[in-house]
Amino acid sequence: MRVALATVRRTARSFLQRFFEFNTRGSATLEQWLRVESDKPLWSRFDAMVLESLEALPDGGKFVDLGGGRRCVFAPAVPRGRGVRLISVDISAEELALNHVADDVMVADVSTGLPFGDGEVDLLISRALFEHVDGVPAAVEHIARVIKPGGRTIHFMPCRNALFALVARLLPFEPLLELLHLADPSTIGQAEFDVHYDHTEPRAIAKLFRAAGFRNVRVEWTAAQADYFKAVTPLYILVALFQMVVGKLRVSWLSAYLIVSAER
Repeated sequence: MRVALATVRRTARSFLQRFFEFNTRGSATLEQWLRVESDKPLWSRFDAMVLESLEALPDGGKFVDLGGGRRCVFAPAVPRGRGVRLISVDISAEELALNHVADDVMVADVSTGLPFGDGEVDLLISRALFEHVDGVPAAVEHIARVIKPGGRTIHFMPCRNALFALVARLLPFEPLLELLHLADPSTIGQAEFDVHYDHTEPRAIAKLFRAAGFRNVRVEWTAAQADYFKAVTPLYILVALFQMVVGKLRVSWLSAYLIVSAER
């Protein structure tokens, strides 16, 4: 019986893989034909903002990568020749144990506190972290405490009202994650943590940063989210049309991803 069930399971997985691969190819063709907006420009914008901020850091400055875990994509750009230090902070000691690019690593939960003195950090960033934080208002307060006057913080996060976020919040997480990995193997190891999407919406998150004492709070966003649905072409078409309408009407609360930047 167990052997039969295992065979059925393997057959079903193989069928789904072929189904997803076929649909992904079809969606990629439609993407070009319909000129569907991509989220990549916003990711590039985030990268450019961080790189620009790294260049502007004072000698001996502290750069904190919050939630980066085992890696920091900006490590090669850290101006260590001027004494700038990269500090990776993550809730997982196991992830940090694999981090070989930071000058220092610290285990901490941003929703309960950060292991720095008041006004000690020059630049603090996070990259797809806030959706996993249960207690974003407290996290923003802790970030505000450690950023020094004139310092900056930049965060990239998905919006809580994105279609993929709604799916993640409404459906059982583990089966959904398994299906996602089957549809897009590149997500393995990238989407393993529980999601909360607490206050991750343009107006709500901007309000939190202003209330915490930040100035020059800016939010940039995109409606692009169709990539998540490429493995099922009919869904991809519907989502692509939806994001076109959201982008055209500038309905920010239905955005897919956003960047929040602010200064102390």
